[in-house]
Amino acid sequence: MWYYQQGSNRMGPFDEATIQAMLANGTISIDTLVWTNGMSSWVRLQQTPLAAGLPVPPPSLHPQATNAHPEAKARVAYVLLAIFLGELGIHNFYAGYTTRAIFQLVACLVLIPVIGLLTCGF
Repeated sequence: MWYYQQGSNRMGPFDEATIQAMLANGTISIDTLVWTNGMSSWVRLQQTPLAAGLPVPPPSLHPQATNAHPEAKARVAYVLLAIFLGELGIHNFYAGYTTRAIFQLVACLVLIPVIGLLTCGF
């Protein structure tokens, strides 16, 4: 005997034929949570023997829109980091050029002030 969950209510018991009839007429779906004796927890109907022999739905004609150009966003972020924090090499850390970024950071924080002090004749 099978039970299914509808909202916060647990419905049943129903025999397998009744559950499959409810699935066919749309009362429940393959995503409905079901349970029977011997199961440790509620699972989706599609993960049970009740789903055996059910037709697999065709793929959607309109797949969900995905980010068509993720590299474009990454490029914009790289450029903005270069413009606003370029002296520190943050854009190179972002792009994965760690050695170049460390050199820029050291140059900005250590070498440039030292060269400035030397040229000013402190």
